[in-house]
Amino acid sequence: MLSLTTFFKELKTRKIPKALAIYISSGITILGVINLFSGVYHLPMVIFDCALTLIICGLPSAFVFGWFHFGLEGQQRIQKKEIIVHSLAIIIAVLIIFRLTGTSTARLLPRDAKSIAVLPFENLGNSKEDEYFSDGVMEDILSQLSKISELRVISRTSVMQYRDTKKTIKEIGDELGVATILEGSVRRVGNKVRIVSQLINARNDQYIWTETYDRDMKDILAVQTEVAKSISTALEAKLSPLEIQQIEKKSTINLQAYSFYLRGRDYFYNYTKESNERAIELFKKSLELDPKYALACAGLADAFVRKKYYDNTSDWIDSSFTLSNKAITLDPNLAEGYKALGNIYDVKEEFQTALNNYMNAVRLNPNYAAAISNIGFIYSRLGSFDESLKWMKKAMTIEPGRAMLSSNVGLQYFNLGFDSLAASWLKKAIELQPEFFFPNIILTLINIYDHKYDQARELIMPLLNKYPKVPIILTTAGDIELLSGNLRKAKEYYQKSVEFSSPLSDGGTKLAYTLSRLNEKAKANKILELYFTTESEDLNSYKENTETYLYASAYCIAHKDQQAINLLHRAFELGYRDYRWIMVDPAFDTLRNNPEFVSIVTSIKLKIDEMRNHVKNDNLYK
Repeated sequence: MLSLTTFFKELKTRKIPKALAIYISSGITILGVINLFSGVYHLPMVIFDCALTLIICGLPSAFVFGWFHFGLEGQQRIQKKEIIVHSLAIIIAVLIIFRLTGTSTARLLPRDAKSIAVLPFENLGNSKEDEYFSDGVMEDILSQLSKISELRVISRTSVMQYRDTKKTIKEIGDELGVATILEGSVRRVGNKVRIVSQLINARNDQYIWTETYDRDMKDILAVQTEVAKSISTALEAKLSPLEIQQIEKKSTINLQAYSFYLRGRDYFYNYTKESNERAIELFKKSLELDPKYALACAGLADAFVRKKYYDNTSDWIDSSFTLSNKAITLDPNLAEGYKALGNIYDVKEEFQTALNNYMNAVRLNPNYAAAISNIGFIYSRLGSFDESLKWMKKAMTIEPGRAMLSSNVGLQYFNLGFDSLAASWLKKAIELQPEFFFPNIILTLINIYDHKYDQARELIMPLLNKYPKVPIILTTAGDIELLSGNLRKAKEYYQKSVEFSSPLSDGGTKLAYTLSRLNEKAKANKILELYFTTESEDLNSYKENTETYLYASAYCIAHKDQQAINLLHRAFELGYRDYRWIMVDPAFDTLRNNPEFVSIVTSIKLKIDEMRNHVKNDNLYK
């Protein structure tokens, strides 16, 4: 056996240090080149890992080869010892590489990999038209992914804020609460288009999957299907036969119609009256080119319904109804068609039918945030605050950056009497969108019910100064003064509220009560007479609980007690559950000792208690 001194002398004689130095430096160079190309071409990290494995496993072989063949004169024959070492090195390297390549995707995937955000694709073209196109490609990929029930896909509303962002993938992933991010770019030249997509682990910024698609424009819709399928495979999400059918279905083959639809959808998402009118024009142009384009039918139906809120008219409801049904006839699996139909029934106050259509939309597209949040709204209007809370929270996981949804989660907690939780969610909404005034309205009400009138005034005054013509703000300011005993100030606020809305409103009945208390009976009766019609006597004509409650208030103020009681029963049947307001509403003070009134109030309280228990038992109390 060689002594240590002799061994080191032999190493030097056989030039082993030099051989190993050459081997290691060559290996480092190779790794550097692979790392460079991986960064430029977004190659999978497993290539780097395999190369590193080969270099490390080859180190013993390099040593043995140098020992027997470097620095010695003459030709040395390969010995059995060498063959054994080389063979072992190869076997170990192959086993490690097999394990790396066999589990590479799983190793790159975080535990909650099936949550994904699709960021706005980079537009590598020069025109506004190219920007519409790149946004459309991104949105269609997002839409295709959202149809996969095993994936949680963040909505368009929440991801568009990251266009041209300087934030890192990890920061975006943390803000949106997702484990994976899809980013990409689109370049369109003539009839050719190149789409580059990269799926990234948001936890460690490693590439899970990457692909480049070079296609003719006529094949562009097929690319979005390919991307969705590739991502579902990479994230190990199983597709049902219906999901495969939905993803593979081409909505249109007319590229110009597709382009008009994309632009129309972009305007529709701006949520302004002017943008909605422009969206209608573009959807119509799309349908002129392809009358069987189901998505364009649904888009136009949605835009027509929205005119109800911008123009305060229902003239377009019939047209919207026709278009929604046409969209569903053309494509029975079109979630957008059912959502548009749900909107129509919602406006018509046929809430159960609206709910059924929204449910169909979500069944076909489990990540359809607009339909999910609308389900939450419907349940709230039906007085099922616990069920509403569940759907609102589900919508929040898909649209985490939307203040309105955070606010509505807070609203449901408030409706259930969980004020501290409500305040937490409402403040989060204010952080997301400081100019959004609705959360401060609910925070004001929390203070009112806690008899903290000065704090309530501190919250409402900035809103009155900034939005002096918004009825709900004026009415809430009147509520502070009404319940604190300042009737003349309450009258002032309620009068302004009615001026900017209608006597047939929450502010209208409260103004009538305040006027009657101030002995201005004639003015009060003038408002109340608007409520007393032939139709108002028909209990079956009432479809919405808060409106029914207002009519009950009007009858009670006019001392028509039995009609008021009958209407309160109807309001309860329709889902009236505002226990805290009915307990303090001075309009019903004359009925406080009425057994029927007490029974109705007790029933409301029992329903609220039942819902509170559901929230606690269903792990929603957070």
